[in-house]
Amino acid sequence: MHSRDEFPSELFLPFLSADSGPQYRALFRGFQQAILSGQLGPGSKLPASRPLGKNLGVSRNTVKAAYELLQAEGYIETRHGAGSFVSAAVPDQISKKGSDETLQDAAQPVLSQVSARISAAFAERPLLGNGLLLPATPCVKSFPWLKWQRHATAAGRKIKFEESVSRSGYIGLRRQIADYLNVVRGVKASAEQVQICSGSQQAIYLAALLLLDQGDDILVEEPGYYGVDGALAAVGANKVAVPADEEGFHLEAALQRSGNARLALLTPSRNYPMGYTLSLARRLALLNWAREQDAWIIEDDYDSEFRFDGPPLTSLQGLSGGERVIYMGTFSRILHPSIRLGYLVLPEVLTEPFSQVRAYVDGGLSSLPQIALADFMASGDFASHVRRMRKLYQQRRDILNTLAEQRFGDQLLRVESDGGMHSTFIFRDDLNISDRDLAAAAQARGLGIRALSDFYSSSEGPQGIVIGFAGYDEAQMHRGMDILEDVLHSAGA
Repeated sequence: MHSRDEFPSELFLPFLSADSGPQYRALFRGFQQAILSGQLGPGSKLPASRPLGKNLGVSRNTVKAAYELLQAEGYIETRHGAGSFVSAAVPDQISKKGSDETLQDAAQPVLSQVSARISAAFAERPLLGNGLLLPATPCVKSFPWLKWQRHATAAGRKIKFEESVSRSGYIGLRRQIADYLNVVRGVKASAEQVQICSGSQQAIYLAALLLLDQGDDILVEEPGYYGVDGALAAVGANKVAVPADEEGFHLEAALQRSGNARLALLTPSRNYPMGYTLSLARRLALLNWAREQDAWIIEDDYDSEFRFDGPPLTSLQGLSGGERVIYMGTFSRILHPSIRLGYLVLPEVLTEPFSQVRAYVDGGLSSLPQIALADFMASGDFASHVRRMRKLYQQRRDILNTLAEQRFGDQLLRVESDGGMHSTFIFRDDLNISDRDLAAAAQARGLGIRALSDFYSSSEGPQGIVIGFAGYDEAQMHRGMDILEDVLHSAGA
C-alpha cells in the first residue's frame, strides 16, 4: 500500500495504453482495480485533477470525469477543502487483499455439487473436437438452403401474428411432428403430447428432472451415447450400464444390476454405435416391466430416418403398452447441426407435470426457427430432403465400407448395420493396440474417428473405432483412409 505522500501514478498508464474506449473509463478502471486489490487503501488521498492529468498525459476533464464516476459508485469521497480520498466504506477484507490473492480466489471458485458431478463426467469422457469422418455429421452441402430461406422468410412474416409463445413449442410444429411420426414411425401422439426442445440432451435432462430424484438408478444401455452423461449427472442420477447384444437391451441383466430402477434410456431401433436392433421379444418384455414396476422408458429414436435395408421400424412407443414410453427425436442430424431443435412425445399423464417443471427451469425456445421448420415439413420439403439423404448416405456407406475392406480387411472387422450415419469396426485379435490411443493419434492428424471403448462405462467392451460417412464425399473418405493407414502403421499395426 502506498503512503498518502507518494501517489503511484504509474499504476494507471497500462490501463490508458491498453484500453481502446474513452480515456476516463480506462482511468476509472485503473483506480477501481487499485482500490479493490488494496494498492490504494481506505483514506488514501488522491492527487488533484490537474497534476495527475499532466503526469498521465491526459486532460484535466478526463481525470475529473473518472473521479466523478468513482464517487458515484462509492469508491472515493470528497472532503470540502481537502480533496478526494479512497472511501472509508471500502471493506477491509477487500482493500487488504493483494492482487495475487484475488486472482487465486477467482481461479479456485467454490462451485455446486452439480458442477462437481458434471466435471467428473467430463473428466471420464472429455468431449473431443471435430475432424474428418466424424460420426453423426450430416451432409451440410446437400441441405436445401434456398428452400429453407424461403420458409425462414415466411416465418419472419408470420411471427408478428403470434401473440403468445407456448413453452411447449409452436403448435404448428407440434402438429407436423405428431402427424409425421404417426405415419412414418407408428407413434401414437397428439400435438398436445409433443414438447419442442433444443435437442436430445435438453430433452433427456428435462425428462430426468421430472422423473428422477438424486441417487435414483437409471438403466442405460452399453455401449451407448456418452453425451447423456452430463444431463444425468446434473440431476444426480446413478447410471446403471446394461449390456446390449445383437438383440439389443438385455432386460434380465438390467434387473440383476438394479432391482428398483424406474427409468430406462435406450435406442430400440439402432443401438449407438453398434447398430443392434431391439428384438420383438425384448421389446414386449421391456414394456411389461415398465407396466408392472410403474417405470418409464425413454426411447431415443436417433437416425431412424436412415434405414437403408428396409422401411423404418415401428417405434417402441407405438406398440401396446407404449403409454409408459417417452419418445425422443432430434432434427440436428437430419437437417443441419445449427438447427437446434428436437422433441419429446410424452404420455398424456406426464404432459401437465412436465409443463409445470419446464415453466420454472426453461422459458421455451425462439418461435422463428420453429415456424420455419413447421412450414418446411408442411410443404413436403422435409420428406423430400430425407429421401434424398437416405439414398446419398446409403451410397456413402457402401463406399466407406468398401474402402475399409480393401485397406484394413485383415485388421478391422465391420459390425453389420442396416443404416445410420457411421460404420463401426472391431479390431481383429492380432491387432494389439489401444483404440483410444489410436483415436487420439488420429485426432492429432485431423481425423474425427472415435474409439469404440469410449462408448462403454467399463473396460469390458471390445476395442474398435467408429467412422462417420454421411457428411463426406468419396475424395474426403480416401483422404481419411490415408490418414488412418498412416496412424495404424505408426502404431505398429
